[in-house]
Amino acid sequence: MTTFPRRRAGRRAQLLLKPTAALAAVVLGAGWAAGTAAGAPGQQSQFLLMGGTATGNVAVLRIADDGGLSAVPGSPFGAGPAVLSVAAAPESRDVYVTQVGAQRVTGYHLDDNGTAHPIPGGEVAFSGGPVVTSILTPDGRFLFIGAGGVPGRISTYAVSPTGALTFLRETTVHGFAVFPMITVDPNGRYLRFTSAADAKIHSYAIGADAELTALGDPVPGGRLPVNPGYTPDGRFVYVSNEQGSSVSGFAVGDDGSLTPTPGSPYATGGMPHAAEVTSDGRYVYIPEVAGGAIAGFSIGPDGALTPLPGSPYRAPAGSYPGLVKLSDDERHLYVADCLPTTVTTKIHIFDVNADGTLTRSALPSVDTGTIFGDGPILVKTP
Repeated sequence: MTTFPRRRAGRRAQLLLKPTAALAAVVLGAGWAAGTAAGAPGQQSQFLLMGGTATGNVAVLRIADDGGLSAVPGSPFGAGPAVLSVAAAPESRDVYVTQVGAQRVTGYHLDDNGTAHPIPGGEVAFSGGPVVTSILTPDGRFLFIGAGGVPGRISTYAVSPTGALTFLRETTVHGFAVFPMITVDPNGRYLRFTSAADAKIHSYAIGADAELTALGDPVPGGRLPVNPGYTPDGRFVYVSNEQGSSVSGFAVGDDGSLTPTPGSPYATGGMPHAAEVTSDGRYVYIPEVAGGAIAGFSIGPDGALTPLPGSPYRAPAGSYPGLVKLSDDERHLYVADCLPTTVTTKIHIFDVNADGTLTRSALPSVDTGTIFGDGPILVKTP
């Protein structure tokens, strides 16, 4: 949650959130508009999606073979007011867009042109508390939706092969939950409910039918903790503390419990956002909104973090990076503005070097046409 301005196994495995206090302004929303198809892209087209929190839309960018980005015709598409989460299915181009202003989650399927089509039966509406984030399990069979309130809630849905949603159950999260972020570990065993308001991380075991069982008392996070980022083996998780200028590291026990890693928390620049970890578990990247940079760390065998040479890596002037996403081959890091001085959000590209350090890429930045991006709203399709 900005107060100032994964399945990622995907192809790499084959190689091997949160509104701001400033979010009170106008949020525009319209039905998802179908873009006009152009050309005949191949069946393996991959897309990067970026939600617009203030504009209630979602940009769809095609990822080229060289890692470059280009907007598909008709992008960005209207979704609904205050987009704060986009969840991507692991094996299809289905995505689920959470709209806080409309209090609903809507599923869409992207065709080969990047045009979005509503999924029949893929929309659900809510009441009784702000629905903020949603996440799919790594196998794509279940969707969890987190809502704030006193107490908070987690709604669980089964996802059919067509992408339609069927309500299963609701789980109460005790405490003061405002702007909650929910994540699922890469193995699909545990769910974390990170509450920015009371700075706590609630942990749940995920059963065979996605039933949730609390794993003891919540553990304290830092000041305004936001979406956790996991190592691919699920052994470590990193939670950025947006108002603490730090990131907390936790080792995940065999029972799902969280224990601080040595030296945690680790210093970052101002307003760090969600962490992105490489598929080999060696490096982690954390955008610094107020710092205008990306922090890079190496991950030790015990989960401890050490700054990479040259870190933090400066974003272009006037940028306030709030989201990062690695390309499938992990040669590039996509860095999205949170609240740029240019008004509309741009995505900048960095090259990832063999030692994990970052260098500004020769590939050009791309304007998404969205305005103000906050929450887990930067995702890739398979």
